[in-house]
Amino acid sequence: MVSESLPGLGLREDCVCVADYHPAWPHLFEQERARIAAALAAETVRIEHIGSTAVPGLAAKPILDIAVAVADLDAAAPRVIAALESLGYLFRGEYGLAGRLYFVRGTPRRTHHLHVVTTGSPHWNHWLQFRDCLRAEPETARQYRELKQALAGRFCENRPAYTESKTEFIESLLARL
Repeated sequence: MVSESLPGLGLREDCVCVADYHPAWPHLFEQERARIAAALAAETVRIEHIGSTAVPGLAAKPILDIAVAVADLDAAAPRVIAALESLGYLFRGEYGLAGRLYFVRGTPRRTHHLHVVTTGSPHWNHWLQFRDCLRAEPETARQYRELKQALAGRFCENRPAYTESKTEFIESLLARL
């Protein structure tokens, strides 16, 4: 099982669980970034650790979120899809977010979400702004942690409702940046 070799990572696809921060997450990201960079050397502009596992001390779903920026998503897509599938990622298409190639890794427990977008796209900018704000503002990170923990309890088996219920907080934060 993939998650057994990844400390603090792994979640059933149908479950919402918010876990305490795990100090291994940044190191696991760096290892994965190296694998991705080697596989996408000609395509990649930047690879970033995003989402709650990228914020020291923040409780999170124990799944690494990784964003990859490419210069031209349409031109790079066939090569990116093939390269990431060779690393064990499963391609899920745009998965509800236009302008993104979305991949998952980990079976039976999900360990990674990988998002490929065009450099400077609104998605890219929002992910980095949100992460950086949570890193810089401990009180905002605390509020977000408490919201996520409450929503995980409420929507334990309803991932779409959990995600949708965080939207107002995220959009409010991004609007002030």
